[in-house]
Amino acid sequence: MAQTASTLENATMPSHDPRPHMGIYQQHLEAGQSLGTACVRESVQKPAGIDEATWIASRTKIIFEEVSRVVFLLNDLCTDTSCPAMCAGKGFQYSWSDEVNTKPIQLSSPQYMRVLIEWADSKLNDPELIPRDGSPMPPNLKATMSMILRRLFRVYAHAYLHHFKPIQESGVEAHLNCTFKHFLYFVLEFKLVSRDEMLPLDALIKKFAGDVLDRSTQRSEE
Repeated sequence: MAQTASTLENATMPSHDPRPHMGIYQQHLEAGQSLGTACVRESVQKPAGIDEATWIASRTKIIFEEVSRVVFLLNDLCTDTSCPAMCAGKGFQYSWSDEVNTKPIQLSSPQYMRVLIEWADSKLNDPELIPRDGSPMPPNLKATMSMILRRLFRVYAHAYLHHFKPIQESGVEAHLNCTFKHFLYFVLEFKLVSRDEMLPLDALIKKFAGDVLDRSTQRSEE
């Protein structure tokens, strides 16, 4: 039986310890260098004349490519030995399931990220999900893009919370911050990933997008 997006996500929700990150898990809060934040914010806004579903699909493909490069960056830092589980700090551990492997399984972080990239690539190149002939986007397009983005977030969470210092020391912090801001502004703009799903990086999110969050809160209270 095919699983819906919500069923799959329930199967891969993290084991959660609500205690705040301590020690090395606070190093990512030093993140500051970035590239063209204002331009990144403008880049996620839908241009006039393009329907929302098409825009969400096209930007998700770009974000996928950016996350793929982050995974490549982690190749020499993240190993089966150093990261035997896909974690985001001490409080979150993720398992994997999909339409084929319906029973959640534990994978090392490198294995999880490889499977994730292959799975997301297959989804984003499925012509039934994203038509190439100009046909309308299917009704489940936004839900599926949301599921892909929720899982891609976990790569950023793992990178920041487990490998930030060597990333910073290698001189690519600005690139990581820029691509994460692109991801963050996009999912906030179109409400594609909830704050609860991004709790591992909540403090960093407030640092990078606090004004966006404040405006969103004000609109919801009006």
